Amino acid sequence: MTDPITFPRVEDTGDSEDQEQREQQHAVNKVLAEASEAGRRAAGWVRELAARQAEGRHRTVLERAADAIEQAASREGVPGGDGQLAEELAYDLAAGVVTGSPYAQALPDLVMGERIALITVCALAAAMPGTVLGELERELPALAATMDAAVTAGQTVPYR
Repeated sequence: MTDPITFPRVEDTGDSEDQEQREQQHAVNKVLAEASEAGRRAAGWVRELAARQAEGRHRTVLERAADAIEQAASREGVPGGDGQLAEELAYDLAAGVVTGSPYAQALPDLVMGERIALITVCALAAAMPGTVLGELERELPALAATMDAAVTAGQTVPYR
């Protein structure tokens, strides 16, 4: 009697690699969705600040900042490009958002705690497109959580 012919066992790594890639993509999608949601919440708060401005020029500056926050934190803004903000977004998220329009007679109607929270939210939104694709799952949740905390801080500041 002869021994049966045996072939070396070949591991099917294709399925496990595909599964691993799917899991990785799912994790990335979840992080991107959470960042986008934080951006939407922050933009909503900034729109509330804009709505209470008597000066239309300040309202416009804040509404543009809200739009920029939402866009920078969205799936389109985070990451995949060159990690740089478009010039227009960078302008709308700049520190000048707390001083409003240079053509208005006075500063926007914001209390100091709101100004601090506003500039923090803008800086975090500006940082989101620069997250490193390989480190996205580490960096983006920290930025989004800090953005949520800044919004909460801004909302809890007593307004005159």
